[in-house]
Amino acid sequence: MKIKVDRQLLLTQLSYISKAIPTKTPLPVLTGIKFVVSDEGLYLTTSDSDITINTFLPLEVNDTQVIQIDAVGSIIIPGKYFIEIIKKLNGDTIEISTFEGNYVTIKCGRSEYTLNGFDVTQYPNIELIKNDDPIHMEKQLLKTIIRQTVFSTANSENRPVLTGVNFRYDADELMCVATDSFRLSKKTVPLNKLHDSFNIVIPGRSLIELSKILDDSHNSVDIYLANNQILFQIGNISFQSRLLDGIYPETKEFVPTTFGIEIKANYHELLNAFDRAALIARDQVSNVVKLNILPEESKLLITAQSPEVGKVEEEVQVEMISGGELRIACSALFIIDALKAINNSDVIMSFNGDMRPFVLRDKYDETTIQLIVPVRME
Repeated sequence: MKIKVDRQLLLTQLSYISKAIPTKTPLPVLTGIKFVVSDEGLYLTTSDSDITINTFLPLEVNDTQVIQIDAVGSIIIPGKYFIEIIKKLNGDTIEISTFEGNYVTIKCGRSEYTLNGFDVTQYPNIELIKNDDPIHMEKQLLKTIIRQTVFSTANSENRPVLTGVNFRYDADELMCVATDSFRLSKKTVPLNKLHDSFNIVIPGRSLIELSKILDDSHNSVDIYLANNQILFQIGNISFQSRLLDGIYPETKEFVPTTFGIEIKANYHELLNAFDRAALIARDQVSNVVKLNILPEESKLLITAQSPEVGKVEEEVQVEMISGGELRIACSALFIIDALKAINNSDVIMSFNGDMRPFVLRDKYDETTIQLIVPVRME
């Protein structure tokens, strides 16, 4: 194998596939990058057993030759060292070649490295799923779904299914739900003639890494489902993830549809007030802040106290939609995460009492809700 490749384009491909290089694995070969040079171009593959990423760089990009192939071939190159080397080299073109004994030579300008590689036959045979019935989705919509839900997934493996986001499609509607039992994020999207009905759970980590790949150079995504795997095709990038086993809990009954108290407030004022209150609240284990709705003054009073640090009091002007006074306590960080997911000018906060879950939503967007379970006030 011997090629010359544009360094900047190679770095871009490496930035994609690096997300699936494991730091710890019982199979040392998985710490490497699978290089396959064919007459068509360069294929790169990485996998940590849960996520597999494959990219293809053609010989020409925008009618400009970016790869010169002197000899086709394949090898596994140590991922961590190779990426760091390519980052630090200064030239525009990198020459990569292999020779007997699975050694790899990397040349650029007056720099030359030789790395110990692996025989490509040692790499697990990972099949990328493809079929004739992909789901088509706009890139920006997929990014929005991830941004507005994934932060509510559970960190603990006590209930593995809660570490993912539930994607459920039925009757021309896609419903995406994430919950860790203390908060819940839900995004509902109308999608006509999308696919047969499905009910799957995608690992939160997979969605976070996928979101980093969904950059502005891609407009749409093709999604494939098969064999407990999901594959996202984004241009010349294939991102495949295993799906989580288990049945996702039914959450429909958990989300209230009517409320006794509702207020409207400015998004930026709310976020800034909770962000400042969190400076004191974060000194506590559960980051608790107290909310006091004062209807006669059209105010929301936010307070937090720490015996070691001190206390804070924030006032936010609100518009009373319905109901009266209420005192309730919750995690400041949960509120901040929910507000960042909404990210619009007017926020509606809806309550049914001091120990009942409450909801935050965008006044102008009925497709997204953020639900938070309060904590008992001392």
